[in-house]
Amino acid sequence: MNAAAYELLSTSARYWFLALMALIMTRLILSVAREVRIERQVRREIDRAGADVSAVLEVVADENKRVRRGKRCLIVGETTVGRGRRCDLRVRSRSLRRVHCIVSRGPEGLEIVPVGRAAVVVDGVEATRRVTAHHGSEIQMGGLVFRLELEGCDEV
Repeated sequence: MNAAAYELLSTSARYWFLALMALIMTRLILSVAREVRIERQVRREIDRAGADVSAVLEVVADENKRVRRGKRCLIVGETTVGRGRRCDLRVRSRSLRRVHCIVSRGPEGLEIVPVGRAAVVVDGVEATRRVTAHHGSEIQMGGLVFRLELEGCDEV
């Protein structure tokens, strides 16, 4: 092949790469926008239904970087948390078990019950049985770290 053919081949490969990157970025932006839109829709439906949101878990960190930092997960009544389809709060992270824990609002804060041998750490203390988390607590489930916001509590 002559120099002109190599130049044509490298130019076309460069444009294919740019087109592929543009496609990947577009899909990424659209998926984040879709997730935000669904989150807003769920909040509106909860407000219309009159359900009592008792707590909010906000994602602070994810070691696998699969869950968006800042994502807010609403806790209504007794909620199962995990990656399984039957969980009330489904978080797509391989570091969570299918049913990782059960959370509910108690008189003193958010009560968390790990299921089986699931790893749950509240404010640096590993929970093996029922544990109570308070407003502002950091809750680690697998590779995810959440910050707890209890409804009706002021920031400290």
